[in-house]
Amino acid sequence: MKDLKTNKQAVFAGIRNAFGIPALLLFSAMTGFGSLAQEQGLSLYISMLSTVLIWGMPGQVVHVELYGLGAPLIAVALGVAGANARFMPMTLSMMPVFADSPHNRKWNYFLAHLISINTWAEMLHRGREIRADRRMAYFLGFSITCMTAGIIGVFQGYMLFESLPEIVSLCLIFLVPIYFGLIMSNTMHPPYLIAFVLGCLLGPPMHLLTPEWGLVLSGIVAGSLAFLLCNRLKNPRTTRRDNG
Repeated sequence: MKDLKTNKQAVFAGIRNAFGIPALLLFSAMTGFGSLAQEQGLSLYISMLSTVLIWGMPGQVVHVELYGLGAPLIAVALGVAGANARFMPMTLSMMPVFADSPHNRKWNYFLAHLISINTWAEMLHRGREIRADRRMAYFLGFSITCMTAGIIGVFQGYMLFESLPEIVSLCLIFLVPIYFGLIMSNTMHPPYLIAFVLGCLLGPPMHLLTPEWGLVLSGIVAGSLAFLLCNRLKNPRTTRRDNG
């Protein structure tokens, strides 16, 4: 990736690497979302626009569900913002990749909007291999390709609503977290993978215990346990001294 001499080459490299599993994943997941949006009464235009403006499956699902319930606009906005709040730490962890890039820093606001699970993992894994002055171009090629695949998926799911069973739509939507777990094993640090696995195990019982807070509690407990476990494994001597 160091041989990307022009921004054009970097953009096409990003497009090329996005084709395949990343674009296919978003196409499939957004197909499920398009069907869900049609079921809740959203127009095709709003369904596709939500992909561009919200660009986060949990936030988009919250948008659709609250809209279907007839919630006021402020409740929808707060719900979407809360669901997409996870992008803040993802953005903060990815921005150092662009620290050496010569682009105008005002572009960072636009780059932050394009962050998704795919683009975040891709840049953390491959970003340092790309010349600093070509990273933004590569990121734009990769992320816009993924977003385009998602928009096409929404259109397909919306059009195929009547012939697409609900269980299939839900399974397609859940491809995103499943894929997230798979790419974490290759690109992320062990604490993140441990937190993900623990979250998957704690999610169902927590949901049965309290449907309203099950997801939040699963994240807090799983993340805390992963943090404590990894610290204990890294510093076994310190732990023994403290106990002794």
